Amino acid sequence: MPTVASPRTNLPGASGADTPALRTPEHPTHTIPVGPTVDDDRYEPRFQVIGGQDVRDIQCRLLVHAPLGGDDQIPCQIVDLNSSGCAIRYRHDRPLFKSTTLEIHNLAGHETLQMLARVCWSRQSGLDQYASGLYFRRSLPDDFISAGIRAGQLSRRAARRESVDVGVTIRQYQPQNRGAGRIVSTSRSGLQIIGPNELVIGTRVMLQLDDGNAVVGTTVWTSLRGSQYASGVAFTHAGTGRQFHNAVLQLS
Repeated sequence: MPTVASPRTNLPGASGADTPALRTPEHPTHTIPVGPTVDDDRYEPRFQVIGGQDVRDIQCRLLVHAPLGGDDQIPCQIVDLNSSGCAIRYRHDRPLFKSTTLEIHNLAGHETLQMLARVCWSRQSGLDQYASGLYFRRSLPDDFISAGIRAGQLSRRAARRESVDVGVTIRQYQPQNRGAGRIVSTSRSGLQIIGPNELVIGTRVMLQLDDGNAVVGTTVWTSLRGSQYASGVAFTHAGTGRQFHNAVLQLS
């Protein structure tokens, strides 16, 4: 029988009034309940899923409620994870926007584990190809990460996030807008910003610091936080991204 993780208890401050909305250009707004623990998860170290010579590959699938009843079973791939959630890739005719169940086979010696999760963000990565971020309603068992590392299935993510608070000018190309914002976390592969304008997922943005350093990136997720928008931006070029990341740390 598979192990099923039961839902988390409600977190303080995670009421419906504080719920941010996930937005994409192709789909209507869906309400995604996000509490303080989800924000904290962005700074928790994440681990990349890798292949080991002496272990079978980790196999995963999503169980998504079908409109006509039952569940669609969608094969997927875990990109990285920590005890609170993971990023996945999958092929489907539409992205995920609501709660789902992630079924994991052969992670850290466990035959089957079912994790109830809610979708924090989704973006299209190709024709009928999507990536999504999942937040587990209950944490992974304590020994999962360490056992996965020992088995050669997981490795520490190279791009560790750093919490910062640095002013930035945000320029979006399509549709064109410009505004002042704040960088609230940064890594060598991207950063999270807070600003007055909604950034469209998949579009290019230019970010410029007060000292003149600038970088171009792509918006990969966005959500409403009160009267502001929080967005994740992935750097377009690794070299300039690392330079910008270092410049942000110097100003923080």
